[in-house]
Formats: sequence, structure tokens, C-alpha cells
Amino acid sequence: MHITVQASTLVLILVGVVILGFLARGLTYRRTRTRMRNAPVAPARKSWRVKGGPIARKRDNGAIVARKHGIERSPEWPAVAHQHLLKEPACRACGHRGQGLQVHHIKPFHLHPDLELDPDNLITLCELKGRDHHLLLGHLDDWESYNPNVRQDVKRFYKMSDSQIRADPAWQKEERQRPFA
Repeated sequence: MHITVQASTLVLILVGVVILGFLARGLTYRRTRTRMRNAPVAPARKSWRVKGGPIARKRDNGAIVARKHGIERSPEWPAVAHQHLLKEPACRACGHRGQGLQVHHIKPFHLHPDLELDPDNLITLCELKGRDHHLLLGHLDDWESYNPNVRQDVKRFYKMSDSQIRADPAWQKEERQRPFA
């Protein structure tokens, strides 16, 4: 059995298959994005840009841990965090400026609620791929923990990457002895 098809018909079939492929991919992409956009996310507060104004919502690990202890963020927290970033607009551990900065509580606010809005209890740390100083130096690699020596550690590990910090014996010792809330 032999089937004969004209070249123009074959080209039309091929073009149709390609168009259907692109349409199917576009629909799948839209469904995935919609699903991700509607997926439940831990409640978060707005992060603040140094030049003012809110940026995309980000997971607020401090609020999540505090909520486990029955403490909620103060409604004044976004304004206090914004003011802190105006005063201290760079990561204290590496000098990074711009997106990815977080305002960290030196003494966790769920343990010391009276210090949540105290400017002396705040330090700017970054959350960037390859140098997540907020997690490594502020929380000793565990969001449930905190680092009472964060001010000294940002000086000791200044400009170090994640891997350099994790490889440091002094940091490893601190991590093993980290306090949990």
C-alpha cells in the first residue's frame, strides 16, 4: 500500500502541528502560572525598597516563627523597617545594596516583643543566592534559631560567600551551639 501526498498538503499539516504545539505550550504555561499565583503562601508583609514604596511580597520567616509562639507583627513594622533601610541601606555582612535586603531583629521579637520596633535591635542583612547572610549569620542556618553575636559575626565574615562561611570552623561551632526559641 502506497499513499501519495502533495508537498503543499504536507507543509500545511506540518505548520498546523507546530501551531498546535505552541498553543498547547502557551496554555500549559498559563495554567501553571495561575496555579502558582493562587497557591497558598505563608502570610507575608511587604518588603521595602530603599527609595520607597513596596516591592513584591516575600516570605516573612520571622512572622511565621512568631506566629507559632502566638505573637503577631506590629502594624507599625513596615514603616519601621522602611525607616531602618533608609538609615542602613546596605547588608552589614557584604555591603550589598538594592533588592534582597532584609531587616533582621538581633533579639527575636517573639522572645522580646518590646524590642520589635526598637531601631537598636535591627540590622540589615541580605537574602541573595550564594550569600544568604540573613539566614547564615542572622539565624545560624535555621529560621527557628537566632544569633546573639550577629553584630560581631557580620564583621568576622565580611564579604564571605555562603560556602566560605559554612566552611569556617568558628561558624560551625556557633551553628552547633545555636539557641532555639
